[in-house]
Amino acid sequence: MSLHDFSLSVHTLGGPSSSAAHEPLDGDERAYDALDALLLRLTAVRRLREHHVWEAVRVIAELPDIAPGEWPSRRFRDLMAADALVDAVIHLTSATEAKLCLRTLSHEFGLWTCALRYQPPGAGRITFKARHADLAAAILGAFLRSCRGHRLAAARCGRLPT
Repeated sequence: MSLHDFSLSVHTLGGPSSSAAHEPLDGDERAYDALDALLLRLTAVRRLREHHVWEAVRVIAELPDIAPGEWPSRRFRDLMAADALVDAVIHLTSATEAKLCLRTLSHEFGLWTCALRYQPPGAGRITFKARHADLAAAILGAFLRSCRGHRLAAARCGRLPT
């Protein structure tokens, strides 16, 4: 099995097979497709590697209204240079415009479960969970899910969090 087995297209996701499905994607749609592809790749890896985290940074930087201007921070780069992937991924969760809160981390039956909480303005709290055998991958998975959810919450509220 290779990464090409995980390539996503409209047809493999059960989308419409009309000619409209072959229209070029705009920048936002392409970024969210890359986010979905990265989430799928994370489910297939046994252990998170540095290149997965840098790919997440690249994808998130392309998403609208998620990453602040000077992102990723110098602190994040220092953590990556020290090969502290768990600390680097936790730092990413707190360094976005969404201001996520690490709600729970638990380990049961060989799987880590991470829950991140996001509280959009004018709405209740939203929790994003991910499970993985690797702690850093579980945290990154929940974070990537929250990036997709941040877009939905912002659209529902009509404005972005401050």
